This record gives sequence, structure tokens and C-alpha cells, in this order.
Amino acid sequence: MNWLDYKKKFEPSKNWIISNQSSSGAIFWDKKGKCDPWDHCECLIALAIYEEWEYFWKGVNWFFANLNKDGLIYAEFQNEKPSKLHYESHHAPYIIMPLIQASLIDQEQDYKKILTNEQLLKLENIFEALNDFKDEDGYFYWAKDSNGYSDNSLITASMSIFLSMVAKDKSFPKFNIDMWQEKFNRDGVDRSRFSMDFYYPFLAGIKNNKKEFLDLLDNYYVKGLGVKCVAEEPWVTIAESSECVISALIHDNENIAKQIFHDIQQFQNKDGIFPTGYQYKMEIFWPEEDSTWTNAAVIIAAHALSFYDSGDNESSVNVFLELRNFFKSN
Repeated sequence: MNWLDYKKKFEPSKNWIISNQSSSGAIFWDKKGKCDPWDHCECLIALAIYEEWEYFWKGVNWFFANLNKDGLIYAEFQNEKPSKLHYESHHAPYIIMPLIQASLIDQEQDYKKILTNEQLLKLENIFEALNDFKDEDGYFYWAKDSNGYSDNSLITASMSIFLSMVAKDKSFPKFNIDMWQEKFNRDGVDRSRFSMDFYYPFLAGIKNNKKEFLDLLDNYYVKGLGVKCVAEEPWVTIAESSECVISALIHDNENIAKQIFHDIQQFQNKDGIFPTGYQYKMEIFWPEEDSTWTNAAVIIAAHALSFYDSGDNESSVNVFLELRNFFKSN
């Protein structure tokens, strides 16, 4: 499909996102009023792709209004009030992704021209604050609360930070890759179980071996259904499947990207909305929710697929393909 066809097909997903945006601009998971700042940004990328500028900038303004003076944002909001009073290091930097996506779609939406001076200063504060989360080997602690910084680093959170930093400055962060196992396994949890920890290093350009991607994908991909969230669980999730599609495209695994995306289309319901996940042994949708960020991920993947093989100039209308062009040239 080309983008115009996809755009029509996924318009209900876009409308679902808008219907869950508050008057102040916060985008909730669903009608229950929970807002995760990272997921909020994912939804903003989708709104930029659809050129829904009124709702997009309302969401951007909400985000900046809820940053503190140090460039941090609370990890979760419930009915627009902070409900988790810690800060996760990857949340605030991710705002750069929808800002760049908007600029790529329409030069009139260039954030450098539209953001106020105060907001631009806050944007710089976000990335300066990352220095305080960074350890001596270039790895990022995943959170901070009133007691200080967590002494743990998470693969997905760290890769999201790397992705945001590359998007902003077009340069790779420096870190000691030889310390990878030691840094990411300090809590004794086997992270190889989680599909996000497999594909996010590819999404962030840290890993780039096409065969390694396909070999690792075998642990999570269920042909005909999509990508599992956790290797041993009979549960495919639509957001992870969509993000895996983008990760595959970044390193030219186009065929498997198309296959996975085709698989998950069966889960679009009669209203045009995608559920969070499907438990295929029990044959039930689980959890019982239709999350905005899941539908945003589908939109982003569709947009990336549409422009993947259209040449460097056109592919640059998608923020992830723009980063792919950078990864391939560096």
C-alpha cells in the first residue's frame, strides 16, 4: 500500500488518539485518564504524520508545561495530576522525535521557529539533564526520585535515549560497549526474554547486523500473528510488532517488516482500532484495552513502510527513516 491508502485505513486510529486528548493537551492511554509521557510523545509522532497540527501543538505545549526546571517530567499522570513521583531518564528526551517528525512533514512546523524561547531553553535542559543520569562508562541510570538516581540501567530506556540524542545532534553517544552485559544485567533479570530489549538496539543504530536481527527475531516472532512481548508467553503485542517493523526497515530487512505488518492487520477491529495485545493460546485480546500509543505505533510503522523504498529525499519525511539515512552514512 502507498501512504494515501494507509492514511485512510488508519484514520480511525488517529481519531482514537485525538478523542483521548484532554483540553490541556495530555494524551491518555484510553478513557481511564492515565498518561505516560513517552507514550504521549509516540502519539504526537502519529499526529504529526497526519498533519493534525492543532492537536499536535496542544500536546507539545502540555509536555513542556509539565517539565520541571531541570528538564524532567514525572513518570506518570492520572487525570492530569502526577501519579508516579519519579523521573525516568528516557521520557523527556523523546519529545525531540515528534518535533523533528513535524519539521520533516511540513517546514512551516519547524519547532525551532514555533517553540517559545522558554520552551527552547527547556529542550536544551532536557538533554543537559542526561549528563546527570550518565555513569562513567556512558550508560544511563533509568530513573531518579527523591532519594537520588537508580543504580540500574535498562536496555530499552537507554536505547530510547540514544535514539533521541542522535535525532537531536546527528552524532552517536559515546559509551563503553564492552560493558554491555555488566551494565544491563545488574539486577539479575534475564533481559533476553523481552522483545523490546532485542530490537531496540537495532532501532537506535547501535546494532546493525541484518542476520543477527533475523536470528534473534526467531525467538519472538509467531508467523501469522506478530511479535511476542515476552519470549515464553503466548502473547503478541501490536506496539512491539509495529516497532519491530521499523527496526527491521532501519537495517534493510524489508521483507520480514512487510510480513509482520501484514500479520497484525487482522487485529484491527470493526471500529478501525487496534487492541494492545492478543493471547493466542486462550484466543482472547489481553489486556482488555485499546491503547492510544499502540495505535500510534501502527501509524508510524505504516508511514515508514510507505516511504522506505521511495528514495532518500522522500524517505526523509519519516523521522525513523531519516535516522536510518544517518546510520547508513556513519
